[in-house]
Amino acid sequence: MRIAPLLRCLGVLTLLLSPAALAASDEQARVLDVQALFAKMSRVSHVLNYQGSFTYEHKDSPNLQGFRLAHWVVDGVEYERLQYLNGADREIVRNGRELSCLTPRDQLLQGRLRQAGAETARLDELYHFQTQYVERVAGRLTSVLQVAPRDIYRYGYLLSVDHETGLILKSLMVDANGRVLERLQFLDLDLNPDIAELEQLPAARRQHISNSEINDCNQIEAGEPEDWRLSWVPDGFVFVGQQQLDGREMLMYTDGLANFSVFIEPTSDLPPEGVGQRGATSLFMSKVMRGQQLHRVSVVGEIPTLAAEQIALGLEPQLETIP
Repeated sequence: MRIAPLLRCLGVLTLLLSPAALAASDEQARVLDVQALFAKMSRVSHVLNYQGSFTYEHKDSPNLQGFRLAHWVVDGVEYERLQYLNGADREIVRNGRELSCLTPRDQLLQGRLRQAGAETARLDELYHFQTQYVERVAGRLTSVLQVAPRDIYRYGYLLSVDHETGLILKSLMVDANGRVLERLQFLDLDLNPDIAELEQLPAARRQHISNSEINDCNQIEAGEPEDWRLSWVPDGFVFVGQQQLDGREMLMYTDGLANFSVFIEPTSDLPPEGVGQRGATSLFMSKVMRGQQLHRVSVVGEIPTLAAEQIALGLEPQLETIP
């Protein structure tokens, strides 16, 4: 605790030395440390040049998948290649996003998402954070950070954060019973890759070019989506964008750690209804009428099925837009 400036007043000193005040000060310091850590984790993931191999697995499949990730920055612009090391030769390439164009999740982690309005919650209001222990991952020292949700509408995490860089080298997503839903873990990490070599890597047989999220610079505005509204979302989730995808509307929400999307499309057939889950990703399918038109509704995201169901059943058309 940094209390030296307050020691000039005996009354203030007496207050600070009470057990309740000490506990409150410790808690405040812990919250500030966590906020600084997440801001660093978000920032360094964009500005560092690195490459490494990692594994991914989830609870619904015995298959362990391998990937190789390369990330580099040239003249303030990010580039990234994600190669699949198992199965068909394929990769995802992300080119040309300026460093100033952060995703809504990164803006929330860094405290920059002001356009979402006054209802944006701080992470410490949604999750409880505690440093657990030190472990080695990919041959590097990391601190394990436990992230426990404060309600039943989001999952918890165990994050192994690299001491030197702040990169997350291992991530476990867990449910309310402590069961691991997804695991991602780096096997090696190179912080000095040859950028020219990365740029000249031959393309995979199947290559997907990924564009920047939402729009060219992720400009987020406060308010509700057009044409639709959600009567309920878990506390702390904010609306961060809307897109049209092949005739479907997609509404996007995040709390800074977890994301979910709502897909809405007109249909002439009675759509299926029900719930599904793959690893930590939940899917709930429902339907809604807008005027005389039936719509299929799908909620997909890194949230428990209970939350996905309540979100889907709360979708309503904006009254002024009903034809």
